[in-house]
Amino acid sequence: MESNKREIIWNIVNSLLAGVLVFLGACADGNVTLRALVTAGIAALVIAITKFKSYWATQEGEYSYTERLFTFIG
Repeated sequence: MESNKREIIWNIVNSLLAGVLVFLGACADGNVTLRALVTAGIAALVIAITKFKSYWATQEGEYSYTERLFTFIG
């Protein structure tokens, strides 16, 4: 059970890192305005969620509530 928690936490961290990289890439052009920050933040959040969803899809057999989790994401 502890290794499962650790695996899930690491995948959440990896998903957030992917989102941060998208955010930093969006801010790299030097045009840092409130609109650019909000857009980059939304893009980073979408990337983080979809990366974690991709991981979670590989874990379907281990957890019984997988069908209900992330059903709001196409």
